[in-house]
Amino acid sequence: MEALKQPSEQLAQLKDIHLPEQVHNYPVAYGWWILLTCLLICLIFGIMKWQKNRKRSYAKKLAQANLQHTKNNDEIVTLLKWAAFQYFQRNEIASLHGEQLENFFISKLPTKHQEKFQSLCGQQLNNKYKPIESSSSETVNQTLQEAAHLWLSQALPPKLLKQKSVTGSEVIS
Repeated sequence: MEALKQPSEQLAQLKDIHLPEQVHNYPVAYGWWILLTCLLICLIFGIMKWQKNRKRSYAKKLAQANLQHTKNNDEIVTLLKWAAFQYFQRNEIASLHGEQLENFFISKLPTKHQEKFQSLCGQQLNNKYKPIESSSSETVNQTLQEAAHLWLSQALPPKLLKQKSVTGSEVIS
């Protein structure tokens, strides 16, 4: 007869429902730690690269800003030479003037811009120390300023190029 107990008696025998313990978020799975580490490394690498690029292009930006305030060809050539000193070896540039300096500037430009620079520059770098008639000085200054802007924007900072030497090994210049 025990099987025929009243429902109220059966309910009295039931135990309370126990909820399982709450699952904690820690320790976090190893995959999340690896992902966080990779993200931090990428962030640090990106910041270092950005700072290096910013530091490397500082002289270029300064030269471009000063180019707008130049008044004559002498100042433009001096500014170009100063900018070249910031990125290339001093002994490579210091003794250059005239056609040698123009050839140096042309050699540092990418090939697609060399002809345009040469046509804008004309004989103006060669005639730095020769007097210019006052009527054409403004146009000469303007074209030389365009040439200087082209050189500053395209040649600086110099790219590290891998070139094959005569022996076949790679040389970084």
